[in-house]
Amino acid sequence: MSKPINVYSTPDLRQTLDEALPDVFKRLNYEQSFKLIDTKLIIGYSIAVVAAISFLLDKKLKFEEALLYQKVLVGSYAILSAVFWYFNNYIEKGVKYTGYSKEKAIVVATKMTKYDYNYQVTLRNEAGSVIKTTLPANTVFDEQGYLQTDLLFKWFEEKLDSFYKKAK
Repeated sequence: MSKPINVYSTPDLRQTLDEALPDVFKRLNYEQSFKLIDTKLIIGYSIAVVAAISFLLDKKLKFEEALLYQKVLVGSYAILSAVFWYFNNYIEKGVKYTGYSKEKAIVVATKMTKYDYNYQVTLRNEAGSVIKTTLPANTVFDEQGYLQTDLLFKWFEEKLDSFYKKAK
């Protein structure tokens, strides 16, 4: 059983529901994929390496000797930063879970607006079909603030069943 949360706090609700997604989809026979996270890490580490090389060149070489290298590194830094920004805002936007089973893949993006207890869920499959649905958070939390994982599992199970029937 999870720890109780303040059910009147939107960030707590969102975080608890987002953290429950891997367990729910594991019960639905999905295996989590970390491709988006790995890509984001590679881009972020590349930015850090470029910055470190720039720092080391600045320390080891004179200004005139390092100028050409610094121009290339600053350009690389700008390009990598732009790619990172694009990745965060357009590719990974709101994605909280990516998983696959034998013949299916699923991407789950979630959102919760301030002062609203509705958990907005967007499901996308490998064919590109999208379904947007809303889970009222008060249906999966009890009065003490405990997440009822069985109710959350059943809700996702129903949504996925209707999603894949609709996609056929």
